[in-house]
Amino acid sequence: MVFLDSASSSDCARWVGTGIARGVTTNATILRRAGELAVGVAVKNILAHEPDELHVQVISEDDGQAFDQAVQLAELDSRIRVKIPFVTSQGRYRAALIRRAIAVGIPVNVTACTSLPQAFTALSLGPAFVSILWCRTRDAGEDPAQAVADIARRRDRFSGDTRLVIGSIRECDDVTLALRSPADIVTVPPQILETWMQAPGSVAMASQFALDAAELTL
Repeated sequence: MVFLDSASSSDCARWVGTGIARGVTTNATILRRAGELAVGVAVKNILAHEPDELHVQVISEDDGQAFDQAVQLAELDSRIRVKIPFVTSQGRYRAALIRRAIAVGIPVNVTACTSLPQAFTALSLGPAFVSILWCRTRDAGEDPAQAVADIARRRDRFSGDTRLVIGSIRECDDVTLALRSPADIVTVPPQILETWMQAPGSVAMASQFALDAAELTL
């Protein structure tokens, strides 16, 4: 299924409010670009559009603070899933934090995995979600479609409850390829979703239907 990569209320109204996108994912960059600097306020605004799920990322790189943030976020609403990056900006792995959050029942999305070793390790921690960054994986020299297939096979063999999320979508073709993969969720920026959904032939057919319907009665 498709989730929206956005913190914009207008984007959520267009794509989530109509049911085209079933959920929403955010991170610090998405929130800052949308001008949403208060995470709690942004969460409330997004949830008003009734997504099935809202994935919100912790903002601290200190594991103690990040754990408290994860608890706080999870308590805001049952639809919230807490994103924890697999590594910090200093390259420190956050497995201990991830396991601690999982142990208290927080639905964790281990995010920012850009290689098979990272994704395989994230799977072994038993989170609710593992996010693979499609284009960044490709930038690192791996075939993202093959990587997701390999991760899914390992998931099915050892940790079948973990759902796979694909992020880092840059082009319309990436959306189609990602949806062909065994991933459960593909997160798409609104500007790409807009272009990907366009089909002039469908609009032409709808125009003909509307023209002909003008002569009909029920």
